[in-house]
Amino acid sequence: MPWFRHHYYCASCDGSWLAEAELVIDGDCPFCGARDTAPYKSDDWTLVIEPERDKFVVLQLSKSARQQPDYRRRRAFATRAQAEAFAAILRAG
Repeated sequence: MPWFRHHYYCASCDGSWLAEAELVIDGDCPFCGARDTAPYKSDDWTLVIEPERDKFVVLQLSKSARQQPDYRRRRAFATRAQAEAFAAILRAG
């Protein structure tokens, strides 16, 4: 299951905001109420790499996440490059 962080910009009032969800969705401006604003950018947060002490940990979103992300630790690596290579393999399926 994917998880996204959406970046929105409202042309009506110049407001900007962030929202997280499992789908790419249009949002309503929290400042002026303009409806159906499409995100101009969405970051895929299905896989996340987090520093932990002297390692880099690959976290993957649980398939049961619904209202908020629920990450499971997949593997730790000595370098960020190793963690990113592993994440690329997971993304490729």
